[in-house]
Amino acid sequence: MVTLKAFLIILLAFLATIHGQQEETKLVKNEVLIKFHDGIGEDSSRGVIRKNRGVVLEKLGDTGWQRIRLPHGTTVASAIGRFRLSPLVKSVQPNFYYKLQAIPNDADFGSLWGLAKISAPQAWDVNTGSPTVVIANIDTGIKYDHEDLAANMWTNTGEIPNNGIDDDGNGFIDDRYGYDFFFDDPDPMDEHGHGTHTAGTLGAVGNNSVGVTGVNWNVRVMAIKIFDHTGSGTTSSMLINAYNYVRMMKERGINIKVTNNSYGGCDEACGYDQATKDAIDALGNAGVLQVFAAGNGNANSDVNPMYPAAYDSPWIISVANSTSTDGRNSSSNYGLVNVDLAAPGTAILSTWMPPGNYGTQSGTSMAAPHVAGAAALIAAQHPTLSPASIKATILNTVDPLAQWNGIVKTGGRLNLAQAISTPTVCEYVVPTGPITLPTKGGHFSVNIGSAANCDFPAKSNANWIRLAGPDSFSGSGTAIFRATVNPTVSRSGTITVAGQPISVTQSRN
Repeated sequence: MVTLKAFLIILLAFLATIHGQQEETKLVKNEVLIKFHDGIGEDSSRGVIRKNRGVVLEKLGDTGWQRIRLPHGTTVASAIGRFRLSPLVKSVQPNFYYKLQAIPNDADFGSLWGLAKISAPQAWDVNTGSPTVVIANIDTGIKYDHEDLAANMWTNTGEIPNNGIDDDGNGFIDDRYGYDFFFDDPDPMDEHGHGTHTAGTLGAVGNNSVGVTGVNWNVRVMAIKIFDHTGSGTTSSMLINAYNYVRMMKERGINIKVTNNSYGGCDEACGYDQATKDAIDALGNAGVLQVFAAGNGNANSDVNPMYPAAYDSPWIISVANSTSTDGRNSSSNYGLVNVDLAAPGTAILSTWMPPGNYGTQSGTSMAAPHVAGAAALIAAQHPTLSPASIKATILNTVDPLAQWNGIVKTGGRLNLAQAISTPTVCEYVVPTGPITLPTKGGHFSVNIGSAANCDFPAKSNANWIRLAGPDSFSGSGTAIFRATVNPTVSRSGTITVAGQPISVTQSRN
C-alpha cells in the first residue's frame, strides 16, 4: 500500500517533471548564452567552455555574449549551474524563444479608426513624415513589393542587389531591404503577414489613392526578419543579432530613429534575459528608441513581467492595446511600472499578404506600431530630439483617460497631434564632481534633475564601484553606488549618469 507521504512525493515529482518539460519548450535545447568578466582572455574563456564540454557556435557581435552548444544529454539548467561555478563567468542564461504578440481577429474590415483616435489627421496638418527617417521593423519580414509599402521601403544604397558581394563592407551580402536573421540570408520577404501588417501601420504610403495610410505617409521602413512563416521560433541569439545589425547600420550613418518590436517572450512567461537586455541597451546608447508590444496575456506586467517589453531600460516604450471606445482590450497586459501607455490595437486594418493585400488584426502587436510610427513622425518634425526626448514627448502628451488611470504609467492613450506640437526636450542637471570617498568604501548617491519621463541610465566604469540599485531612472532621481574597501593609498575611476561622466577618487584623508 502506498502511504500518503509516498503518494505526495510521487505527485510532486510528476508535477516537477511536467513543469520542467513546459519550461524546456521555452528555450533552445542544448544551448546557453554566456558572458565572461571584462578582461578575461580568449584562452581562459575557451578553457572554461571546454572544461564543460561546450562548443562556441557564435559570438553575438561585440556585446561579449557567446552562444554555446552543450554536449548531448546535458540539460540547460545543469549546464548553467556548472558554468556559474567559474569565477570567470559574469553571466550565463538559456537561449530563450520568443513569439509574436498578434491575436488573429475575424472582425469585418473597417476604417482606420485608430489614426483618428490618436488625432493623426491634426498631426498631418503639421507633418506627414520624411524619407530621411528610418524605422526598423523587427518582425516576420515585410512584403517589400506590396503596392502600399514599396515606395516607403528602406533600401541599402551601398549594396548592389543580388551580385553576391558585400559591396558596402558591413559584413552582410546583398542586404538590400534589411536582413533575414531566421534563415540567415539577405531576403527579409514576409511569409506570414504579421510584419507586413505592422509595417502598414508604421508607414503605408499616404495620399496615393491606394489601400490604407500609415502613421507616416512618407518614411523609410527597414525589414528585419526574425520569424518564419509560423510566426514562432525566434531565440534570444537571433534577437541579439538583429539588434546588433540595426545598431551597426545606425553607427554607419543610417538615420534609424526607432524600432518596432511586436513580439514577446515564450508564451509570455520567459524569465529575465540579460543578453537581450544588454543588446537593447547598446542599441539605445547608439541613439535608437525601441517600442515594444506589452503582451496579450491579460496580465499585470509588474507582477508577471513580459519581456522584452518589461525590461527596465530608458530606451524602451511598452504599449498596451486600446479599443475604439478607449477601453483596455481584455487580452492586453497592463502595469503602472512596466507598461507606459495605450494605443489603438483592436481590429486594426493594415497591409497584408495576397490575395487580399489588406486585413484586420488585433493585439498589442497592432498597438506598438502606432507609437513607433508616432516616434518617427516626431523625429521628422523635430530632427534634433534625442531618443529620451522623443520618449518623454510621447509619454507627456497622452490623452489622460479614466479607463487607463492606475492601469499604465501615464494613465492615458497616445495623442499624436499633441506630441508633434509640444515636444519635451530632455536636459539633465548632473553634479560636475569630482566625488571623493574614504578608503573604507560604502554607499554614495548622485542626484539628477530633469523633466517628467526623461529617462536616463547610470553605470560604473570602474570595477570597484557598483550600482547599488536600478540602472535606469525617469525624470529627477537618485542613483546609488557602492564603493569597495580600498587597499591602496589612492585610486580613481568614473561613473556615468545621464550620459555625463563623473570622476570618483578614493583616498586616505
